[in-house]
Amino acid sequence: MSSNENDIRDLIDRLLTEIASKSSIDRRKFPVGPFSPNGIYYFDNGEWKLLRRDGLPFQPGENGDGIYVVYFDNTQCSACRRFDPEWYSFVEEYKDRGKFYIILCDWFARECDSKAASRTFFINEVRASPTTMIFLVKEGAIVKNERIEGSVKKEELASKFKSFISS
Repeated sequence: MSSNENDIRDLIDRLLTEIASKSSIDRRKFPVGPFSPNGIYYFDNGEWKLLRRDGLPFQPGENGDGIYVVYFDNTQCSACRRFDPEWYSFVEEYKDRGKFYIILCDWFARECDSKAASRTFFINEVRASPTTMIFLVKEGAIVKNERIEGSVKKEELASKFKSFISS
């Protein structure tokens, strides 16, 4: 890639990040999905926000101790689109009891315009889509984790999540 192409790509990335983070769109009605920029998103005060596109992969515990629920989403995944209503309903119900993240790529780590998201897919060895991972972090260390592969119902997510609350 030429220097000009890299400059243009960097400019587009910065603009998309700024638009996504400052958008007046109600993200509860239009959450992260196939038309969102690849990247790492988090749920905060009732809306989804773009955390980062470049840099380090997401690490459970980077936002303090607690229960982290991470949805690995691919924009080209039809099973992910079927899972989305279950996921967003689950997040809305348990938003005050955990920390919720979406790692979004086009197709796993190999087709991803976000270095941070691609690296996060890679280090977590995500090879099925959708994949949801739950982590319990205490004193900065992961003390319990679970991987859920495939499109599951909200009730199954809730059941697994509740087992982390009681830990």
